[in-house]
Amino acid sequence: MHAPDSDRDLLADLTPPQRDAVTHVEGALLVLAGAGSGKTRVITRRVAYMLRRGVPGNRILALTFTNKAAGEMRERIDALAPRSGVWVGTFHGLCARLLRQYAELLGLDRNFTIYDQADRLRVIKQVFAELGLESSNVTPERVDGAISRAKNVLASPESLARDTHDPVAVAAAKVFKPYQERLRANSAVDFDDLLLHMVRIVKEHPDVRADLDARFRYILVDEYQDTNLAQYAIVRALSVDHRNLCVTGDPDQSIYGWRGANLGNILEFERDYPGCRVVKLEQNYRSTKNILAVADHLIRRNRRRKPKALITENPSGERVEVAVYPTEIDEARAVVGRIASKVAEGEFGLRDFAIFTRVTALTRNFESALRAARLPYQVVGGMSYYERAEVKDVLAYLGLMGNPRDDVAFLRVVNTPPRGLGKTSIDKLVERARTLEIPLMQMARQSKAVPGLTERAAASLRDFSLLMDELATLRDQAAEPAVRRLIAAAGYREFLQKESKDQADDRLANIDELVSAAREFDREHPGGSVVEFLEDVSLSSAVDRWKSENGAVALMTLHASKGLEFPVVFIVGMEQGILPHARVRDNEAELEEERRLLFVGITRAQRELYLSRCLVREFRGQRQATIPSEFLGELPADVIIERDYTGTGLDPASFARPSQPRSFGGFDSRRNGAPPRFTTAAALAGGTSNGDAGPVDLQRFQPGVSVIHPQYGLGRIVAIDGAGPDRKGRVAFTLVGEKTFVLAKSPLRAVTRP
Repeated sequence: MHAPDSDRDLLADLTPPQRDAVTHVEGALLVLAGAGSGKTRVITRRVAYMLRRGVPGNRILALTFTNKAAGEMRERIDALAPRSGVWVGTFHGLCARLLRQYAELLGLDRNFTIYDQADRLRVIKQVFAELGLESSNVTPERVDGAISRAKNVLASPESLARDTHDPVAVAAAKVFKPYQERLRANSAVDFDDLLLHMVRIVKEHPDVRADLDARFRYILVDEYQDTNLAQYAIVRALSVDHRNLCVTGDPDQSIYGWRGANLGNILEFERDYPGCRVVKLEQNYRSTKNILAVADHLIRRNRRRKPKALITENPSGERVEVAVYPTEIDEARAVVGRIASKVAEGEFGLRDFAIFTRVTALTRNFESALRAARLPYQVVGGMSYYERAEVKDVLAYLGLMGNPRDDVAFLRVVNTPPRGLGKTSIDKLVERARTLEIPLMQMARQSKAVPGLTERAAASLRDFSLLMDELATLRDQAAEPAVRRLIAAAGYREFLQKESKDQADDRLANIDELVSAAREFDREHPGGSVVEFLEDVSLSSAVDRWKSENGAVALMTLHASKGLEFPVVFIVGMEQGILPHARVRDNEAELEEERRLLFVGITRAQRELYLSRCLVREFRGQRQATIPSEFLGELPADVIIERDYTGTGLDPASFARPSQPRSFGGFDSRRNGAPPRFTTAAALAGGTSNGDAGPVDLQRFQPGVSVIHPQYGLGRIVAIDGAGPDRKGRVAFTLVGEKTFVLAKSPLRAVTRP
């Protein structure tokens, strides 16, 4: 294609496929973007190209999933086309803005509060108690998850009620409506409601849908493989009259099916938009050839995908290491030791390293090892800064300033700092407010009318309402001065100094950090208000709050690693039941998502990649022998180097490659080749490997000892019977259950115990 001179700066450094994606303006476009293929560059250049073609910036909408990604996209667009007027943000951010504009269509107040996970769970617990649903098996947490999943797939309470075999679904169906009614009474929405309410508006109000379709004539959606049914419905509704929809994504990186993401959205895009243009971005700029070879070899096992190559002009780099350690303690110490050595050598800094786990529970040992080595680290996706009690308190004050109907915020701060209000006084206030069906703040103004309330308690409630009236005047001010004024007026700093004692310095530092966050918001959003700051905080994620410039090792789950990259990556816990997760069982779709999750982790690595597992792991309160992840058997041997740090003397391949294939309708996840050879238990216990009649000592095989078997994998001896050559052992294997062996004739091998 011959580009006009004015566009050569946009197109000169692009590959032909990238150029095709950038210059496609009219009509639907699907960009299949492999990992590290310069997807963000293509999106931002495409926006700049459209602006130069005369498309007004306010007609372009660019959507992604995290504030971090949106911020990066916005900065790049501003660098190419300053003050363009393009709306760049997240799905939830867009819906929050539009819902405030169209709130009356849903009977919502424009100053509605957005509840986070803790707030919504608090409301669900209230409804639980009122309905008498307390049960050991059906918890508020499980019901909360069921309602969230239902909202993401646009399911109704009635549809949940039809699943009579699932007690959680039955309970969720009962809680759903009263929970929503309580949110409405509080003038609040939860995170899922932002999408759900927007879907309702575009479905029930054709004029609004048409207006939004005309307003956003050109829509770009990043990470389209992560969209759920609600997001899909919104995008479809806004691209009916003007079908200039560009979606970018990679089916191989769809890892959020458990929270409602629908892989079919991207796989079926060509059916939804017949005649759409399809462009594949296959060149990787991030990783070495060896890392990409491992990733490509692994992901080709999946069936539900769009085939594409992973190619790079980067060097081959180091081979990918697969290591085996005796225990989880050894694994953590070795990984941290490797990081410390590399930092000491000066080739890498601490921020160049990341440790990925499948589940959060596995991070504990690595945190301990990092602390012992005195290496700074940051847990990404752990306890959020915004979930700390003192920060939540200040945010609750901010929320109540903007929305006096928010009973959850009221109950959090009405006696924080203490105002002489005991539980009995609060209960009487709540009971009277419920009877009159008015918000707690309104009831507090009428505290003298609450039966049984002492004069002192009534006075405290009136004083609190006057304080909130004073603070409400700050709602339109900039964030930093409003936050400072709130903290001072509420006496919150003095409260922390008095109540926190040993933790006062840390808690005060968290409050000061919130002031800094408000200052940063004001700098980035001139003319913004403290209410808008609160909304920005409500919509942020753990990844948004992670700062890559910190001089610290990053420790996170594989899910949290999405969208990030590091020079050196360690993926630990490569064992059956962990990765792939135990819940996969015989579900091929879930196994493929687990494989995609590992693929995402692998493709975060730029220069070096290390995979590891251990023979024996204490996990969820039990110490047991492990079985290697079946995914290890799907990696290309020519770019893998296997290391045995167990001290057992076994062939490392026998640890790294599972012996049990996973088959779904002829699909075999085991690599070709004969299984590793094992000698007999008698020989390994002291005899010879050729079955010579030398003396043997089978006493090593005792109950509790972990053993390995060439066919059944790893297990543990649970019982011993008999003596001498006829001595038998009963072994419990993780995958196949219990088996009994004549030890002297079996291929069992004892694993060294820690």
